Amino acid sequence: MIANKKYKPQLIARESAVKILYQMKIKDDSLEDIMFSFIEKRPYDKELLDKILNHYIANSEEIVKLLKSKFDISYENMPILDLCIIHLGVCEFMFINNSKNIIINEYLNIAKKYSSPKMYTFLNKALDKTL
Repeated sequence: MIANKKYKPQLIARESAVKILYQMKIKDDSLEDIMFSFIEKRPYDKELLDKILNHYIANSEEIVKLLKSKFDISYENMPILDLCIIHLGVCEFMFINNSKNIIINEYLNIAKKYSSPKMYTFLNKALDKTL
C-alpha cells in the first residue's frame, strides 16, 4: 500500500492533465485561461502536470502524426475525453517517461475511472501498439 501512495501525486497530475486538456478542447481556451481557474484539492505533482501539458502543446502535431501512423482509426469519431487520454499517454511516453508499463498502467487507470469499458480495451491496444 505504501508504494501506491508514492505514485498517487503523479496519477492525480495525469488525471488533472486529462481534465485540463479536455476543457481546452471543449471550450477552445488557452492553457493559461484554463489553469487560471483550475482547482485540484488533492495533492498532486505540479511539475509533472506542467511538463505533460507544455510538451503536449509544443508537440501535439507530432503526437497525432505518430498515432495515425501506428494505429488505423478515425480520430474524428472518437470522444474528446478518450482522445485526450490517448494523446497525453503518448505525449508523456515520448517526452517525459519512456517506461511503457507505467504509462499504459497509469492512463488505463484514468480510462477506467472516466471512460467507457470499451474505450479501456481500445486504449490498451492503442497505447501498446504506439509506445
